[in-house]
Amino acid sequence: MNKELENLIKDKVKLKISISNFQKEDIVNMEKGSKNVMKSAAVACLLVVSVTGVAFAGSISDFVKNLFGFNVSDGVDTAVKNGYVANFNTEYQNADGIEISIDSMTMDDFNFAMNFNVKLNEKYNIDDFERMTFEDLKIVDETGKIVFNTRSVFDTDEEVEKSYKGSYSIVPIKKNDNEITVYLTATGSTELFPKSKHLTVTLSKITTRDNENIDDKVLCYEGNWKFEVDVPEEFYNRETIRYKAKKCSDDSINIDNIQAVLSVTSLKIAIPEITTDKIDYELYRGTPTNISDKMAIQGEYVETSDGKKFETSQRSDGDGGYGVPEGENKIVDYHQTFNLTKYDATDTITVHMFTNKGEEIIIELEK
Repeated sequence: MNKELENLIKDKVKLKISISNFQKEDIVNMEKGSKNVMKSAAVACLLVVSVTGVAFAGSISDFVKNLFGFNVSDGVDTAVKNGYVANFNTEYQNADGIEISIDSMTMDDFNFAMNFNVKLNEKYNIDDFERMTFEDLKIVDETGKIVFNTRSVFDTDEEVEKSYKGSYSIVPIKKNDNEITVYLTATGSTELFPKSKHLTVTLSKITTRDNENIDDKVLCYEGNWKFEVDVPEEFYNRETIRYKAKKCSDDSINIDNIQAVLSVTSLKIAIPEITTDKIDYELYRGTPTNISDKMAIQGEYVETSDGKKFETSQRSDGDGGYGVPEGENKIVDYHQTFNLTKYDATDTITVHMFTNKGEEIIIELEK
């Protein structure tokens, strides 16, 4: 991978959440089943674990904002509406009355999403699974590349190095009295998602949490679910478009440093080095005085040559805004992801950035 791409997609996750691994005594054998694990109301305030990044809670309506749930953007929704989606409807794999199938997925350089269908037989109470998650979901392509995994504890440094390092969310939504749709969405990977032709999906542990238990005990249901799926050609032959900056309203920004890459589902902008005086550096160094007075409404957007405007993706991968390295040098980097997709892109586009001083920076880009 070249230096430009490395700079563009380097990890910008600003908050990290870690969890401890469940204890052996918490494991519930599949033969025993489980009752009374949690209340269905927990879905409305669900926190989903991200191994190396963040995942946000939200209302049920937020979670199902489009086919692939909460953590993807309107740009993904646009791609899906244009047919950029794979519907699998694989055969259900059964482990002691818990059946799982893969429903659908989408994938490009910056976004990966997959939906699962879960069916429970009569010995299970569906309300017990309202806070379920896939503990050790692993998705590997035909080259052995790990596309995605959920494990928070690894046995070796080599496993850690090869693991998925972006942010993600796993959100279960009840469909009826015995069916749940589980939405997996992954963004903010430290490298581009691969152009895979085949995926092997494996899972052996489903965990839940007991809201009625004061210790919020983790329970685990064990099984052996495995799927083989072929990826559509349009996914692995996908096109990535690069834009070049031709003009910037801030003369202190070197336009040669501005990077813009358009994928099927989003536009990513990166400026590795900015030395502009339009940034309030003290704010980013944690100055406790008058912070609220210094904050500006972040209204970044992209405008195409035909007058359409596209807002930021508001994803949970830490994209968006400026980061200041430690030290006295006044250099910042800027990263943002917008909802513009190839379906609405024009040969020229204009980026409108707003600094924390409330000042606008306008960048004109062309293919």
